[in-house]
Amino acid sequence: AVQLAARQEQPEPLLPQVTRTRKLVSAVRVLGVGNLLTNLAECCHPVPGDSIIGYVTRSRGVTIHREDCLNVLREDERERLVPAEWGETDSVYPVNVQVEAWDRVGLIRDITTMVADEKINIAGVSLAHHDDNTISLYFTLETGGLAQLSRILVKMEGIRGVLSVNRVSDGATVKTSNPSS
Repeated sequence: AVQLAARQEQPEPLLPQVTRTRKLVSAVRVLGVGNLLTNLAECCHPVPGDSIIGYVTRSRGVTIHREDCLNVLREDERERLVPAEWGETDSVYPVNVQVEAWDRVGLIRDITTMVADEKINIAGVSLAHHDDNTISLYFTLETGGLAQLSRILVKMEGIRGVLSVNRVSDGATVKTSNPSS
């Protein structure tokens, strides 16, 4: 594993904000409940393939979360959680991804070209340079589901200079590391 030198304290950039929202209409089936309005949770950004659960809100129908979302795990009113599953869909879903890499000429081009080759849209991007010649890149990718997301994360890890690729959600990251860098 690559150890990075101590970084000078810099404020982390905010994750890119997706200005257009994709609402979930019929892509989720809430089990045991009639025809209720469903929305994807902004905290964990579930995508098809993720294990999901519904949370019955007081005024906005059912919000769909990943089962491992911290908001679900910390929920006191467990009776408001309802089983849910993915239905058929051709929608895209925003997913935040953080890439840590050695800063080099062409790095962003290599990443964006590979993402475009996979027919995935980049809805937002931000970055932060560090004093140790590394860079943190934050992307919001519009993906069709977990299989496509997993494929793109593995391909990102294979790009020269990439140290780690993380799916960012709910204020936490799901880390994958690239030992070959």
